[in-house]
Amino acid sequence: MPDAPLHRAPGRGRLFRSAPMRLLLALLALLPLVAVAQNAYYFPQAQAADFDPDVPTPEQFLGYPLGTHYTRHDRIVDYFRELARVSDRITLQQTGRSYEERPLVAAIVTSAANHGRLETLRAAHATQRDPAAAVPTQLPVVVGLYYSVHGNETSSGEAALLTAYYLAAHRGAETTRWLDEAIVLIDPAQNPDGRDRAANWHNAWKSNPPVADPLDKEHVEPFPMGRTNHYFTDLNRDWLAVTQRETRPKIALFHQWTPNVQIDFHEMGAGSTYYFEPSPSSMHSPLLPQASYDFNVTLARYHAQGLDALGSLYYTKENFDNFSPVYGSTYPDFHGGVGVTVEQGSSRGLVQDTAGGPLEFRFTIRNQVATGLATLRGAVAEKPGLLALQKDFFRSALSQGRRHDAAAFVFGDAHDPSLTRRLLDLLLLHRIEVHALARETTIDGTTFSPGSAYVVPSAQPQFRLVHSIFETTPEVKESVYGSTSYAIAHAYGIAFARARRAPALGEQVQALPPVEAGIVGGQARYAYAIDWRDQAAPRVLAALLAQDIRVRSAFQPFTARTADGETAFSYGTLVVPLAGQTLAAEALHAAVDAATREAGVRAHALSTGQSVAGIDLGSDSVRPLRKPRIALVMGQGVNATEIGSTWFVLSEQLRWPVTRLDPTQLARAPLGDYTSLVLAGGHYEDWSEATIETLRGWIRAGGSLVTFGSASQWAIDRKLVDGLGPAPARDADDTARADFGQRRDLLAEDRISGNLVSADADISHPLAFGVPRRALFVNKETAVVLPPARDRFSTVVRIDDAPLVNGYVSARNRARLGGAPWAVVAATGRGSVVLFADDPAHRKYWHGTERLLLNALLLSDQLVPAGRR
Repeated sequence: MPDAPLHRAPGRGRLFRSAPMRLLLALLALLPLVAVAQNAYYFPQAQAADFDPDVPTPEQFLGYPLGTHYTRHDRIVDYFRELARVSDRITLQQTGRSYEERPLVAAIVTSAANHGRLETLRAAHATQRDPAAAVPTQLPVVVGLYYSVHGNETSSGEAALLTAYYLAAHRGAETTRWLDEAIVLIDPAQNPDGRDRAANWHNAWKSNPPVADPLDKEHVEPFPMGRTNHYFTDLNRDWLAVTQRETRPKIALFHQWTPNVQIDFHEMGAGSTYYFEPSPSSMHSPLLPQASYDFNVTLARYHAQGLDALGSLYYTKENFDNFSPVYGSTYPDFHGGVGVTVEQGSSRGLVQDTAGGPLEFRFTIRNQVATGLATLRGAVAEKPGLLALQKDFFRSALSQGRRHDAAAFVFGDAHDPSLTRRLLDLLLLHRIEVHALARETTIDGTTFSPGSAYVVPSAQPQFRLVHSIFETTPEVKESVYGSTSYAIAHAYGIAFARARRAPALGEQVQALPPVEAGIVGGQARYAYAIDWRDQAAPRVLAALLAQDIRVRSAFQPFTARTADGETAFSYGTLVVPLAGQTLAAEALHAAVDAATREAGVRAHALSTGQSVAGIDLGSDSVRPLRKPRIALVMGQGVNATEIGSTWFVLSEQLRWPVTRLDPTQLARAPLGDYTSLVLAGGHYEDWSEATIETLRGWIRAGGSLVTFGSASQWAIDRKLVDGLGPAPARDADDTARADFGQRRDLLAEDRISGNLVSADADISHPLAFGVPRRALFVNKETAVVLPPARDRFSTVVRIDDAPLVNGYVSARNRARLGGAPWAVVAATGRGSVVLFADDPAHRKYWHGTERLLLNALLLSDQLVPAGRR
């Protein structure tokens, strides 16, 4: 709280304070007593005299006791800045900004002496990753405490304030030892946008006294809730794919320090108690050494002691997987650290009634504080073992990579430099060793060329992360908590191959090479051609259409003479003719050049419309594209993460404005203003007949509805779709008798969650333009199985009859998926419905099928042949 303003009496040399100021000072004098009471609750083992009075408690700084109000993100940052100002134990750095421009910060907490040689200690700790280096002597253990990755799991953000205060202010011998022997990284709010969304909701609806009824509005957040970030991304699933602005600096900080222990603080349902690892052995990754999981058991003893001291209920080993490097609690496991998920039953408000009695917000905070401090106690006590574990981890990873049956992975596509560059960037961000390809190499029928392809050796300390990106996920014997497949390269849809013998290596790549973009061949005399196979080509199209430049799409391949010689162009190639434009030739050249340079794409100048092979540029198969007007349905009942992926692609990648409509608007909105409407998975059973009839009329009048997963099934059930074949037979309920004790496991076996499934794509269909090969991997996240289109040319993506399935899918579900359509275009009246069995832009990194989504929206009037409309 700021100092009271001073007033000087006229003509007098002494200071006086007004009556209101005296009252304020009297209240301020009570704050230390209140702070003592709050410290006694949150730190029951500590004495008041143990704390430095010059370091303000969170309550003294914020003006309210923690647990009585939800602290906004800006105030969390303000408090950490204050701690850094008054304490020589804490430094604070801003690492980036969220999409809503909130600062991303990280605090480094250690002794003043360690702060004086922080870079030396960091460099020494970095040698842990070098299998040939010895373990340095007197090396601090590095502990990461990561809070609020899910914004509405709010107890952790408050706990970050108290934990930082304790480390800055406590003067006990044990704390002094911790600070001497550890470097603590604190990220107080990994998801500031989601946290403020939740905090503002709870604060707006709190009452005095608090209302504990779980049905009260304070406890029931509306769409999209605060779990996700601005684009509705679950940031806890983004550590491997790194699609979001909030994740990138977090990964960079991680690799500066490579924590030995990292705790990710979460919440779960109000009816639960407290969970910490070890996780079930069935949810462990066979890629990791058992010693990594054994250390979870070691740290669990300290967590149990911390909660035992409070008398808090807890459990371990029953759920939550430790399988995939996509999580904040497992990414450290793939770097020789010990990652731990902790989950606190959530009050979702100041107090909520549960079967176990009233659950108070302050109680949930206290448990998180106790676990954080117990982590430090355990990390310092077990420091020799943790340092040895990490050193042995990278040594064994190098050895494991040398024994792997693929000596290297080669990737890159000359026709898609944008996607190649994106994967290269991801590998460098993860500190993976990558080399340029030295000589042309053909592996399993795919040819890779120098300048457009790269090599990733298996024999490297980061082998386990290399495996996670290029290989299929290790086999899972039963369903796990989250996605059972996370193979990045397969999801990207990029050309890559396993090389049994490493090809000739060029120089190691240390940074992204310069982008080759813009027009090749100077000013065109006839047209410009842009290969649609480049992942960034849709961004060029969006930029040109925004300027009302006329663009066409080639529905057949052709070969043209260019400055590079004879260049083959595939399905979907953009053709920008000089004829028919409102811009003069010079202005058109400037516009195309600017759009391609901004997107990082090459355009070819063509001097004639006559092709060397294939169609000529005046063919009816080079069709004009209309300027799309796209609306996304967002609101209660809609799957936020799915619709968020579409919003992200359109906003951040295409820079295309889209209208976001609430479901309640549909019945009265002028839908004729829009060419496409996207309906992600969700629950739409309560939509009125008027809304459904409005939607049906819009489609039949020429609109294009794009649906995912459960929305596709809903659209079929509500007869919004024509032109489909017989629906697949639905499974009858399993009525065979089973033991109640097996219920959870048996239901989990039939759950489909995040699986990679091989499929065949008709790349000559406009929906699949730009997909480089017929062989495609799709994400299977739901149990939805689509019927085929009656038009035999409109089942665009079909799961293989005997598909490669990576992840866990039960035998019954495998039988249902074999040969099932995954993407179907159905002509309906003068419009169309594009049905996807699952989200084609899954978690914002499934670029292989993301192309289908963009085609559905940008080519919406070209998806159904005119003769069949």
